[in-house]
Amino acid sequence: MKTDLLAVFFTKRRTSLIEKLAKSNSPEKLLLYSFLFIIFLGSVLLTLPFANIRTPAAYVDNLFVSVSAVCVTGLTTVTVAEQYSLFGKIILIFLMEIGGLGPMTIIAIIMQRNKRRMATVEKKLFAATSGKSNLYDVPSYLRKIFLYTVVLELIGFILFSLRLCEHFGFEEGLFNSLFLSVSAFTNAGFDCFAADSLVQFAADPLICLTVMALIITGGLGFIVWFELYDLIRFRFRQRQGLHKKHRYLSEHAYVVLNTTAVLLVSGAILFAILESGKTGTINQMDGPERVLVSMFQSVTLRTAGFSTVNIGSCTRPMLLIMCVYMLIGGSPGGTAGGIKTTTAAVLFKTAFNSLNQKHRDALIRYRKISSSIMKQAFMIVTLYFAIIFAMTLVLTVSEPSATLLSLLFEVFSAIGTVGISTGITPVLSITGKIVIMLLMFIGRMGPLSLYTAFHKEQKFRNHVEYPDANLIIG
Repeated sequence: MKTDLLAVFFTKRRTSLIEKLAKSNSPEKLLLYSFLFIIFLGSVLLTLPFANIRTPAAYVDNLFVSVSAVCVTGLTTVTVAEQYSLFGKIILIFLMEIGGLGPMTIIAIIMQRNKRRMATVEKKLFAATSGKSNLYDVPSYLRKIFLYTVVLELIGFILFSLRLCEHFGFEEGLFNSLFLSVSAFTNAGFDCFAADSLVQFAADPLICLTVMALIITGGLGFIVWFELYDLIRFRFRQRQGLHKKHRYLSEHAYVVLNTTAVLLVSGAILFAILESGKTGTINQMDGPERVLVSMFQSVTLRTAGFSTVNIGSCTRPMLLIMCVYMLIGGSPGGTAGGIKTTTAAVLFKTAFNSLNQKHRDALIRYRKISSSIMKQAFMIVTLYFAIIFAMTLVLTVSEPSATLLSLLFEVFSAIGTVGISTGITPVLSITGKIVIMLLMFIGRMGPLSLYTAFHKEQKFRNHVEYPDANLIIG
């Protein structure tokens, strides 16, 4: 018996391929390669003749759609409903699901299904790529992500089918409901039954409210879901109000929920005010429909890409404001893009504290925002604006017939992985399509992650402190 135990103890555990890759590559680099592989595979499958209803689109268009689906953006140079067959649409469902959860998360979930124990290096990889800040119970965390995703998408599927089965018949209605549920939850913004997004359902509360709920849920981030679930469960156990338990939320969840609420409410109010006198958007609608449409457009700016009005008909002030909201996007660790709500909150708090000078440090719930977080937020925003300026400059050369505002809107929509457009996406040149694809990919990966993937970390050889530079600012 002792001999058997010693043999098991000293037997070398088989090293998996993922473990080998994790040892020789950073999580950011593996995530980059996995996304590129899925995008290429998706583009090849979408190019197959039986993936198309009519003549297959040019490869660059299929590549564009694959990038948009995996990067959960929603911009497209072809009409999905008219171009792709049932097989092609099923491929898009898988691409959106993989893109929303992340390829490495999908791999980890499959590993868990095979009952294989994770090595520490694998836990580090999967924690980093799924937004978990520590290595505590990584397998359970990934299982909860999968379970929550399935449950929420199933609820969306059931609610959508109540309406879409009436419009398209039973079988087609069920498939369209599944497609729409996955697309909304992953914030992808694709639909498979119309060329004008959800304009035909602008006054339908069931469709609009369900889409909005899925977008918000997907954009909050997995960590916030789990905290809210624990909070609600605690409320029922203790029989106390939720308002008394908000203090048990982490600073991260507190900032995410408050910033998201401010953005949703302010976005809806601004849309209702600025579009109330504009023919073609909400001018001809009655009061309740205006409220619903305004709320929907505000929610979709959280990087979803659906719309219930013609975005190209919006006023110029509204389009400009939309760019800001699209850049902020959703929250970390979820399916949304953008600089993230937490980054925006940190920058606002830091700037407000500097102007107010009430406290020595910027605070969130009486806790100091560390200098490292401030530097990271500043770096993210700097990189985003540098990329936006460079890519907009390229588009002004490659797309001379488009207005500057429409190009700027397209750039913000792509890098924020939002997916709404003023209508210029299908008429972009080859160069323009490549630029937008790069922006969608950068937006999904994050410019800081891309930089980290190829930047070799250097250790400081000494700890020398230098005197302050005498500069005049402003």
